Amino acid sequence: MSVETEKYCTVLIHYEKGVPPTSEELAKKLESKKESIQAEALEELILLMINGESYPKLLMTIIRFVVTSRDHRVKKLLQIYWEIVEKTKDNGDLKEEMILVCNALRNDLMHANEYVCGSTLRLLCKMKYYRILEPLKEAVLRNLGHRHSYVRRNAVMCVFSIVKSFGVEVLPEAPEDIEQLLLVEGDLSTKRNAFLMLVNCDQERAIKYVLSLQDQVSSMGDIFQLAVLELVRKVCRSTSVNKGRFLRIVFDLASSSSTAVSYECASSLVSLSSSPVAIHQAAQAYVQLLTEQSDNNVKLIVLDRLRDVQKHHKQVMEGMVMDIFRALSCPSLDVRKKARAFSCSFRALGYI
Repeated sequence: MSVETEKYCTVLIHYEKGVPPTSEELAKKLESKKESIQAEALEELILLMINGESYPKLLMTIIRFVVTSRDHRVKKLLQIYWEIVEKTKDNGDLKEEMILVCNALRNDLMHANEYVCGSTLRLLCKMKYYRILEPLKEAVLRNLGHRHSYVRRNAVMCVFSIVKSFGVEVLPEAPEDIEQLLLVEGDLSTKRNAFLMLVNCDQERAIKYVLSLQDQVSSMGDIFQLAVLELVRKVCRSTSVNKGRFLRIVFDLASSSSTAVSYECASSLVSLSSSPVAIHQAAQAYVQLLTEQSDNNVKLIVLDRLRDVQKHHKQVMEGMVMDIFRALSCPSLDVRKKARAFSCSFRALGYI
């Protein structure tokens, strides 16, 4: 739990504070029955605290008079306040008031409004105090089954953050819950987040899941495919078990319409296999990017990758000489220079 001693600057806003108001002046506004006045006071307090002022006495005032507000602006400001407020005493013990804050956060996790619920989960991703998170674990896990994808997506990231910071032991049921979510999830972003959590926290489950839908990966969206490629590289570099099945997935994705997926597939094939078939597939993917992409930075990067392929696998490039020559018609001088140098190397090798 040593992570609790670390402090992060997550919010920084410049503020011309002049003469800062006293705690009593701010407390009077926070105790107002008008939510607009509460919001103004809370915003002023946040800006002052971010810029170094300390108002420890106002924590209880906010818990008593502001937490119960249903105004969405007040709730948004409260979440920023919970993020920046000092949560421990000088000796490192959690302040007693934070128990009441936990109750408020639990209520927001069960709120009927999906934005309040989802944004609270986002807030908890930044919390590095297990003593605050511990009583909220059940509510967080329950949101994995929320009807709204925004909430599920943030619930996955919250679970991932807790496990990453404090170990899977604090949420032993999390990998299984995430796996069950993967099987039924329809939102692509949520699915990607859930899969990445398994990749980092329970790799065996992630491998099992990918292999169970090997023939479906090519139709599952580019952001999910990139996550699969991350797993493939990680696994294939450490073990040869199932390497053939994983490379089959990479082959299937190499002709993807997504530039990022196609590039990552080519890079994966070159780094994971020395097979002429794999290298040829990678070179074809690079050439396709070179000829079809209009971004000159992409062309320059791809030319560098093709040059690397040529250095180690000269014979593979023989049939692609004319495709490389197309880059000579590019309007960019840098691309033409690099393509010309590449073309000269073909002549030196006797390809032309």
